[in-house]
Amino acid sequence: MNALLYLPRTVRHWFSDGILRRTFKNAGMLLTGRATNGLLSLATLSLLAHSLGIDRFGIIVLVQTYVLVLIAFATFQSWQAVIRYGAICLERKDIASFQSLIKFTFLLDVAGVLFGFALGWFLAPIVGPYVDWSPDVIRYAQLYSFLILFTMIATPMGILRLCDRFDLLAWQTVLTPLLRLVGCAAVALVDGPFWAYLMAWFIAGAAGGTLLVFLGWREAVRQGFLKGWTWSLKGITQGHPGLWKFSIISTLHASVQMIPSQLSTFIVGWVAAPAAAGLFKVGRDVATALSKPAELLNQSIYPEFARLGSKGSWHDFAKLILRGGAMGGGAAVVLLLIALAFGTPFLTVFFGAAFAGAYWPLVMLIGSAGLTICGFPMDPALFAMGRPGIALRIGTVVIIVLYLPLLVVMTKHYGAVGAAAATLMAAGMTLISMSLFTAAQLRRQAAACSSSEDAAPQSALS
Repeated sequence: MNALLYLPRTVRHWFSDGILRRTFKNAGMLLTGRATNGLLSLATLSLLAHSLGIDRFGIIVLVQTYVLVLIAFATFQSWQAVIRYGAICLERKDIASFQSLIKFTFLLDVAGVLFGFALGWFLAPIVGPYVDWSPDVIRYAQLYSFLILFTMIATPMGILRLCDRFDLLAWQTVLTPLLRLVGCAAVALVDGPFWAYLMAWFIAGAAGGTLLVFLGWREAVRQGFLKGWTWSLKGITQGHPGLWKFSIISTLHASVQMIPSQLSTFIVGWVAAPAAAGLFKVGRDVATALSKPAELLNQSIYPEFARLGSKGSWHDFAKLILRGGAMGGGAAVVLLLIALAFGTPFLTVFFGAAFAGAYWPLVMLIGSAGLTICGFPMDPALFAMGRPGIALRIGTVVIIVLYLPLLVVMTKHYGAVGAAAATLMAAGMTLISMSLFTAAQLRRQAAACSSSEDAAPQSALS
């Protein structure tokens, strides 16, 4: 009881920490846009569910997921390299090295989208029959793959985050779901064909990607990052030790994390049916909308970790992890209680009686998201310490060894409920593993810093 009485005072003390306050301020800016984003996305899903029915809804979900999976697998997460190495360049006021860095990440962006589009076009006829796509739907999936060409957003996104322009990111995130809702509503109003809904999604996604690219590079110009810019590629990775390794590992890590977030929906459609994929998609998207603050805090806290790591401030680093995780855990409990109390009426009203079967998938997926919220600081902390390989290894082992076998077996026997249960178990194992390894790595970093400080006076005396 005494702990509860002191809780408000403790939280106020935490927010006297400028770093934590800035982290939540930046996340709050993003949340303004993402909250609107979530509401608009749920409204769009509701519209599609009522207009298409559960079977056709499942098919359109699978087409969209197909392209999202390819984007995640083929494109590089170069924004993480922009923040990790860019923070060091800007701390040293080395604009030339920063220019070399963003040239490198821009080239990765271009290569990734071209490769992703090629995969999207040529794999659709191979994958389609396994998920009950007709020849027409396969052609639609090929054409929808052109959207990948509009996702060269990683470098400009990294620039905006590094420059604390979370206000611009907040506004940008509203554009795509708003256009998507307007487009789908127009199609539903005239009782348009199936492909017209995909066209509405395509136009919205292309517009959002184009805007983000414009905002990011405009900010680079405004900050003076492009002064004296040349297109010479000579030595673009010099001065950034481990850049190639970091970029590859961070991309592999994101690809592995994409399996439970996107590929799982496709696997449910393959093992069960498009209708089961539709139920799972509804539960996952609602859970994602409710847990979106964790993703936003992840994005806003990473630059803070990068700055602390570049200064060797490991004590503040540890405090930020603990306080962020504790606040995330409290939010997770609230979200789970809301889902248990109001899940069924919410699904029935917004998606129709046919989607009431998504209640238990929804509850378990929100529980899974809650575990992710608890551990949100650890992933960016490992990246900021220059150890993305740890997160990659944990994610790979948990997902390949535990999650994928459970997902296939439990989906086969229990449908969308089984898929959600597998996701919950994998999230719990990931949280435990990440906590142990992050604590161990932080102790090593602090010990190394302490030993180097002890060595400095001895060197001076000698």
